[in-house]
Amino acid sequence: MGKSASIPTTKKSTRQVLINTMESHMKIIPQILALLALASLQVHAGSNSEPVSQESSKEAKINWQSPEEISTLIEYKMDPVNGEITYGPNFALSEKKLSENFSEIYLVRAVDLEGEDQYILYVTAQYNDEGWRSYNKATTKDGELRLVPMSKDENVCEAANCRYEERIALPISFINFFDSANMGMDLTITGNRTYQIKLPSSYFKAILNATPDDEVYENLPKGQKI
Repeated sequence: MGKSASIPTTKKSTRQVLINTMESHMKIIPQILALLALASLQVHAGSNSEPVSQESSKEAKINWQSPEEISTLIEYKMDPVNGEITYGPNFALSEKKLSENFSEIYLVRAVDLEGEDQYILYVTAQYNDEGWRSYNKATTKDGELRLVPMSKDENVCEAANCRYEERIALPISFINFFDSANMGMDLTITGNRTYQIKLPSSYFKAILNATPDDEVYENLPKGQKI
């Protein structure tokens, strides 16, 4: 009683099979995240102007309760080695308070060359502080998520407060992703500080329903296919 429903199964082993399948795909996470980070850097490098403020960003203008509006900002990357990657929009820009502590929060769906899906939450924490927050633990109502530290960067500064940036990745099982498409995800990340991120169910639905246009495939280098 009171426990949220998950994917209905007819055999007791179905859930474990799904979990084992997702765990076997965790081996290619570094390549997937490298591609995502590259895509993010390319977006920022495309302009020599100052970064767009949270208030004027496209993410601040859409209705985050609408999968249809979210889908208008979803990005696709096709890679002949790793497959299809679907991600965005940047949830960190959805509200001012969130953007003061994070510069990037992306849901990611990756489909490898065998057609298998995996799901990742990519987070860049960016903040002014007197030391690293060193996020090393992530939990939801269903328990702890695996947290993969990626990188840390500190801006040179003379003031008491410095600008820190740390990137982390959270692999999400298909079961958790499916449940979150119905219930949303209340995520708590912990280190030297604790922060809560409430991801709406509509974001997960938009990623699950996303389908790249044919032209995305057509833009692959000649002779390369996914």
